[in-house]
Amino acid sequence: NVSRYPIQVRCGMGLDGQLSDQAVLETFLIENPDLERLELLLDEFNLFEALGVVRQELRHSDFLGFLLDPRQPHGLGDMFLTLFLRRVVQSSDLEALPFSAIDLTLWDLAETEVRREWRNIDLLILNRAHRFVIVIENKIGTSEHSNQLQRYREAASREFEGWQLAGIYLTPDGEIPSDPSFIPCSYALVHEAINTLLEGRAAIGEEVRSAIRHYGQLLQRHVVSDSEIAALCQRIYQRHKRALDLIYEHR
Repeated sequence: NVSRYPIQVRCGMGLDGQLSDQAVLETFLIENPDLERLELLLDEFNLFEALGVVRQELRHSDFLGFLLDPRQPHGLGDMFLTLFLRRVVQSSDLEALPFSAIDLTLWDLAETEVRREWRNIDLLILNRAHRFVIVIENKIGTSEHSNQLQRYREAASREFEGWQLAGIYLTPDGEIPSDPSFIPCSYALVHEAINTLLEGRAAIGEEVRSAIRHYGQLLQRHVVSDSEIAALCQRIYQRHKRALDLIYEHR
């Protein structure tokens, strides 16, 4: 007869007033909307996850290069290039940029060239009509080394002497670059550009739209630090720390 036991025990508490381990786990697992939402987000199929490219910098650079290049067969023209560069300009405190947000809105960037691994530079964007060149160094799971940014800037300056030059240091959190002439850029800007593209009225082929949506989903799940998934994980851990510690202890 459970009525013989103190009310704390009948409610899942020990005599010291603390919830029992079983009660803590039940609270974590049963009717936990944050956990249900997290499972829903993670259960959806993602092409890039299936291909194992979650943290592979080269593959991220490959796909970004594809989207940024107006001459690639994605049907986007210079839309993604313009969206991304406009966000970089708007988020930057630097004034020594080769263009403004207004320029990017008015210019036709259809003839812009995007090179991969030119002189070991992850992405090189150059536009001969407006004579600007942009060096993009992309880091997902590693950090810069051996004065990379300075060497890349100097190589681009020599090759494109007289052109306006800018550098972008792209990382998940917008890490500050060692070379102050580079603009720190977070993957949140890439994610925003992708969302704007998908939510816009532009006619995008279904296969390309699907690939872009999967890539945006990949960034949200694994790369962008302030994503919904990151917020859910933080909230779940704050509210259910003891349960998660128990699960980890008995993993």
